[in-house]
Amino acid sequence: MINLSVQDSIDGNGKIDELRSMIGETFSDNTSSTLNSKLLKVSGCGNICMVIEVESEYNKKVPSNKLKTQPSWLVWNAMCS
Repeated sequence: MINLSVQDSIDGNGKIDELRSMIGETFSDNTSSTLNSKLLKVSGCGNICMVIEVESEYNKKVPSNKLKTQPSWLVWNAMCS
């Protein structure tokens, strides 16, 4: 997948700014043991996001409380599409 910084420079959609406006929000995350994560930070270049697992209302799994990095395109797809 193409980095969001490259994609934004081509199409001008501002997906990185959209992600930055969503910091602190929870989203469905298939890579999380609880299937939910919270967006904590978007890197300066806009290509990496820092997320943390959070509790889910749908299962009783305990979040790992480990910070993870994910590509911004993946987080954007989970939160915005």
